Amino acid sequence: MKASTVLAALVMMLNTSVVAFAQSNVQGAVELSNGTKISQDPSLPKLNLTNMQREQIRKAVLTEHNEVQFRLPTTKSAKDFTPAVGAKIPNGVKAQSLPTPVLAQMPELRDYMYVKMKDQVLIVNGMTSKIVDVFPETQPPS
Repeated sequence: MKASTVLAALVMMLNTSVVAFAQSNVQGAVELSNGTKISQDPSLPKLNLTNMQREQIRKAVLTEHNEVQFRLPTTKSAKDFTPAVGAKIPNGVKAQSLPTPVLAQMPELRDYMYVKMKDQVLIVNGMTSKIVDVFPETQPPS
């Protein structure tokens, strides 16, 4: 058998294997050699902050001077946005990393960010920019 025929047969087999792999991998998971599948579209676990944790975050971000200003060209279009859990923050609004003291006490928040907007603190999924929690920026009256 000629070397070119063998090579052509190998190329066809390889192409077929790649197509079969691509079709079996439609979900976007990578399979490790031990059979474990790892998603290529990771999502964060549902965030369930307690009122005490919200208060810790509120106190930590209260002194940060990064409230969204709607007079700026980049954020002007966000003035009509109503923050709600599940909504994506508007274009032009930039989420901030949570302060180091908060992350030291609650390391599970390392993949989350925050935005101060309309007298509220928005906790945002850092991967999707979706709001996962909303609470008042100032302490509610007792």
